Amino acid sequence: MKISMIAKLSAVACMAACMCAANAADTPSMTGLSARIGSFMPTNSLASDLGHNWFGFGVDYKISNLSLKVPITGTETFFGISADYYSHGSDSDIPVALTANARQGQFLYSVGVGPDFRNSGDLTSTGVGIGEQVAVSYEFGNTPTPVFLQAKYFLSSKPQLSGFGIYLGVRF
Repeated sequence: MKISMIAKLSAVACMAACMCAANAADTPSMTGLSARIGSFMPTNSLASDLGHNWFGFGVDYKISNLSLKVPITGTETFFGISADYYSHGSDSDIPVALTANARQGQFLYSVGVGPDFRNSGDLTSTGVGIGEQVAVSYEFGNTPTPVFLQAKYFLSSKPQLSGFGIYLGVRF
């Protein structure tokens, strides 16, 4: 069980490092990578778990050569990859998603779908399913490494692992 979790976290970290290195050659000032850390609150857990804040963190990668055309002036759209981890006790989830994103001013809106690597309490509840997510971020200022606040809702393939996250992050 612990080896499996370490393997999953290592895979996510390697993927993020490779994406960062690959994109650094294209755009030296911005890597397209962002990292966040914060708190996750389950919305559909056992009564004893509700109200507890879980530790959570994640990374996003902007796929710079894939974008959508929208008729709204001042809106930038792009695809990305998002990987998160949140846990409390023996419950944990690693949702990975392909995301569609729209930036309008200092706000960034995101929706995504992808594999959901979950563990809910015991080895019989470990598995992979399809998870969804939706997020809204607000970027503070216009600096080379902007700081942002993000609200994100995860819909896990295991209902006990669905919930709302609030994160503070930075874009590189």
